[in-house]
Amino acid sequence: MDNPHSVLIYLRPMRLVCVREKGRYEDTIPKAWDKLFSWLDANGWHASFGRGYGLARGNPMEIGPHNCRYDACVELRPEFESRAFRELGVTTLPGGAYACRRLSGNYDLVRSEVADVYSSFVPLPGLSFDENRPIISIYFDNPDHIQNRDLRADICVPVSARDEALSPRIAVAALAS
Repeated sequence: MDNPHSVLIYLRPMRLVCVREKGRYEDTIPKAWDKLFSWLDANGWHASFGRGYGLARGNPMEIGPHNCRYDACVELRPEFESRAFRELGVTTLPGGAYACRRLSGNYDLVRSEVADVYSSFVPLPGLSFDENRPIISIYFDNPDHIQNRDLRADICVPVSARDEALSPRIAVAALAS
């Protein structure tokens, strides 16, 4: 993992086609992506989908690891919108402020980072973890065309301004391990 520091970004909402799996992130992340890639390949769309988005929904420390939900997603495009509604799922990437950290290397690193993200943050003054939005992984490169060591992904943790009266359970800043 190259960059131990995070930056604040704003993600815009967007419609996504998704495959949802429930269970431990270590198991559901590859399973969901395999299903989504199989669907894209079967329809001839795999080469053109662009970025991938992984949405981790649920803190395993609070709901138990077997109750976590993970969505493997790509942007919903007109050419596959009707089939996506019939055959998979459609969701909206929640927009807003995120603390993001760039990872480089095998995408398995992202899987382990997502599994540990709820317990690995250091507080940043004025911000707290927004538990109403998922943790988002943004995959920039197609592992079929780029060597594992050169793959890039961002881990994006939803943040909001801290309300000092609420005493948040998890505050977010640097995503350093």
